Amino acid sequence: MDRILRYFGALTTFGMLVVMIMGAAVTNTGSSQGCGHSWPLCYGKFVPDTMHPHTLIEWSHRLVSGLLGLMIIILAVWAWLRFSRVKGVKLNAVLAVLFVIIQSLLGAGAVVWGQSSVVLAMHFGISLISFASVLLLTVILYEETTGIGRTFPNVSRAWKWNFNLLIIYAYIVIYSGAFVRHTDSALGCLDFPRCNGQWVPHLYSRAGIQYIHRTLALILFVWILVTFLKAVLQKQKERWMVWGTLIAFLSILGQIASGIYVIYTRMALTFLLLHSFFVTVLFGALAVLTMIANRKKTPAYS
Repeated sequence: MDRILRYFGALTTFGMLVVMIMGAAVTNTGSSQGCGHSWPLCYGKFVPDTMHPHTLIEWSHRLVSGLLGLMIIILAVWAWLRFSRVKGVKLNAVLAVLFVIIQSLLGAGAVVWGQSSVVLAMHFGISLISFASVLLLTVILYEETTGIGRTFPNVSRAWKWNFNLLIIYAYIVIYSGAFVRHTDSALGCLDFPRCNGQWVPHLYSRAGIQYIHRTLALILFVWILVTFLKAVLQKQKERWMVWGTLIAFLSILGQIASGIYVIYTRMALTFLLLHSFFVTVLFGALAVLTMIANRKKTPAYS
């Protein structure tokens, strides 16, 4: 049964990744009103009569999101009952369920009443926390059910603070990216690295919103690059850190590259979805790094 639980956690984590990408597809194809103002049904029906592309995208997103919401609840309850004494299980189980509910309510509110750009941008951020909680819960289950045991860090307090601050800053950058999309500022700058031929555009404009996001993302890239290089040079024995920072570095490279192609392809859907994929993987990697870095060498059972 433990093996089944582990596989179920991995499947749920992958499913949440799919939901994140499908949500990006809804936003970037303008399909958020594909089911009108009806929720949770689509035009008042479980299966709508029409299958217009926008309707199909929105309806399929709701269907998969509903299924994953149920899977998260099952995973959380199952993990709680089986490993309730393992540190981190209860917290991540609660966070996974709580934030998937908040995510659903925000989505419903946007459909029925409409929301501001600030609130709409929050939807992606809330979804990221739910995804990260499921991922962390799955990592803990993997440690407990495979016999490899819990990974404990051998790092200084400075390293712990580095990861704590890094994931907070990354979340801010990701939110700024969602805000760019929900204010229709993705093409505020039509070239790269300059912005409409300028190095510093007028900040109180769509170009300014895009420029601020770029600047924040550049700082994040440098921060992750330095962290990765220091991990390789100083902490070769901490394999979790080397591999985790490598994944984070490759993810932000993919994020930047896909973001550049979004501009030059004038928002081709493929690169928009890749941008969301790399952002999600990046946040997941940072979440795992932060969890392990903050572990204390005490018994894993409470």
